[in-house]
Amino acid sequence: MNNPKGWPSASENMTGALPLKRAPRKPPRSQNKAGADKGTDIWLLTLSDLLMLLVICFVILFGMGLQEQKRAANSSARAEAKKDQIEKPASATNLNPSLLSKSASVEKDLTAIFSREKGQQEVMVERVADLVILTFPERIVFDPGQAQLKPAAQTTLDKVASFIKERPYLIVEVQGHTDDQPISNTRYPSNWELSVDRATQVAKALIGLGVSPPHLSVKGFGEYHSLCPNDSDENRLKNRRVEIQFSSPPQ
Repeated sequence: MNNPKGWPSASENMTGALPLKRAPRKPPRSQNKAGADKGTDIWLLTLSDLLMLLVICFVILFGMGLQEQKRAANSSARAEAKKDQIEKPASATNLNPSLLSKSASVEKDLTAIFSREKGQQEVMVERVADLVILTFPERIVFDPGQAQLKPAAQTTLDKVASFIKERPYLIVEVQGHTDDQPISNTRYPSNWELSVDRATQVAKALIGLGVSPPHLSVKGFGEYHSLCPNDSDENRLKNRRVEIQFSSPPQ
């Protein structure tokens, strides 16, 4: 059939290629914007590092503050303990004047025993009202961190035992003290256990030398009754000690 108007035939429409519709292209991301994002990321990383350093500095300063508070508390506790020791015996002395003369006699006799003994000059004798305190530095009786008596301590404790047996009226308290250096092992989880064990070993040695057990008591104070601040090796050495305190019962 002729197509007088020149229109495309149906077969041509069916077989002819249809025009393709292209999707619009997205404009490429500009390099300037990518560079800006990268710069922002670096800035955030720098800020996070700075904040982390500030937090670390704060933690360090906070820890140092706690240490200073602990040292101040230890010194204050020691001062209060000394104050109580002075005030309480003083009131007892007012009620019992003879206690003062007894304590003076005990101090004099102990000083005579240990001052004339060679190598015993480190043993300290101190009197606070009616209380007499005999102090043994750690190096005389124990090795560091241990509660086993040194063999050389036997002679020293033998003199103490003889002194106590000659004065059965005395009340004797053995105290263990340490410095503030932490100790943690299977035997001693803390300085408290170490100080109690040291005092106990001294008391057992005195009992083995003939002292009657009812006359003895044992206490361990760990690092909490220090003689001086634990701020140097020399001061820590002074704080590691065993004290034997003598008092007379009130009449």
